[in-house]
Amino acid sequence: MATFCETMRALLSERDISLRALAGIVHHTDGYLSRLSRDLRVPSAEVAASVDDALGADGELIALAQAAASSGGRAANVDSEAHPIPEDDDEMQRRRLLQALATLGATSSPAVEALQCIRSGVDRALARDEDSHLDEWEEAVAEYGYSYLLLPPHRLLPDLAADLVAVQQIAARHARGRLHADWCRVAGGLALLMAKTLCNAGQPRLARDWWITAQHAADSSGDIDLGLWIAGERLTHGLYEHRPVAVLLRKAGDLIERSPRAPCRGLAIVGTVRAQLLALEGRAREAAAELRTCEEIFQALPVSATDVRSVRGWAEDRVRHSEAWVYAHVGDRVRLEESVARTKALVPSTDARVHTQLGLLRASGHVREGDVSEGVRLAHSVYEAHPAEHRTAMVSSLARQVAEAVPQRSRTEPVVVGYRELLAASRGKSIT
Repeated sequence: MATFCETMRALLSERDISLRALAGIVHHTDGYLSRLSRDLRVPSAEVAASVDDALGADGELIALAQAAASSGGRAANVDSEAHPIPEDDDEMQRRRLLQALATLGATSSPAVEALQCIRSGVDRALARDEDSHLDEWEEAVAEYGYSYLLLPPHRLLPDLAADLVAVQQIAARHARGRLHADWCRVAGGLALLMAKTLCNAGQPRLARDWWITAQHAADSSGDIDLGLWIAGERLTHGLYEHRPVAVLLRKAGDLIERSPRAPCRGLAIVGTVRAQLLALEGRAREAAAELRTCEEIFQALPVSATDVRSVRGWAEDRVRHSEAWVYAHVGDRVRLEESVARTKALVPSTDARVHTQLGLLRASGHVREGDVSEGVRLAHSVYEAHPAEHRTAMVSSLARQVAEAVPQRSRTEPVVVGYRELLAASRGKSIT
């Protein structure tokens, strides 16, 4: 009777499928599949089913595995329940990662994997180790800072996931290396962007674990500014997700209290979200004072930290946008209009999300000052014109805030009803 490995080799030859091609289909390494085909490893029931399906064996490979297990045949032929030989831990982890990437649409083809294998061989021949790639990975994180502002979440997510897999594997291999802290910094930056992207896609529960991972990576790297940046961004998204204001305020205060007094981007982010939270509580004077502090921090930042085109930068537009947010919520329409105009002059026209947010803040200011019809019409026009794939959680949260600010007595007006219908129609649509 033919064995699993013999039948597998015969089918590969008959179908003219290489081990590398099969690896791309079943999400196992070609090395692991080679060991299966040479009777050096045993497949689990799951692996047998995957290979059977990929080779069109019509259940023959599954039956061989099950029959050998039942008869107690040689353990090297099939998966024995009594004496199983488990897959290598690295192989199992890699398989899970490949399957996860496939789910996200980020899986690579056998041809791409072959090219990567060749490139790795060339690097080894040139004595170029993984640590020499660190600068390139730092640059990749920087590039994502620009892409984040321009691409919708569903387009950013697969590439981020693939790069996080790569960095995870590199960092694991260099856990005790001299550059481990630097790899942690790269991982922290990518994990932060993943958390923000998931939040934008309306997946705050999935993002929660990524926030924790990003914070842990930043702490392991020893980069205080990165740690504060991550904490501040998490508070900002918590604000838009309507988490309890008192809880967020306490966390912001604790972060500011524990942080070094040297001006940095992370401290500015925490300060601006604290100003926004104070505005929500009606503490306008305290919010204004916090904004002045943030302005002072911005003035002291190096030019390298103030790139308006990147989410990693903390430029003047962030100061003015935060001012507009505060003035919209405390009802200071004059200062709101000034801040909106100043922000628009600073933000590139390609950053559609920020321009839409500014329009919604203006609408919110109108409604809070009593001009309900004008404010709702403006919000309707701005939100309807915004591309659906860019209606991130932040944008939609601001849009809903306009509707929530409408007094109860005005909520039956046709213009308000129409706007609520627009929001309801958009709410059920996932952008992932």
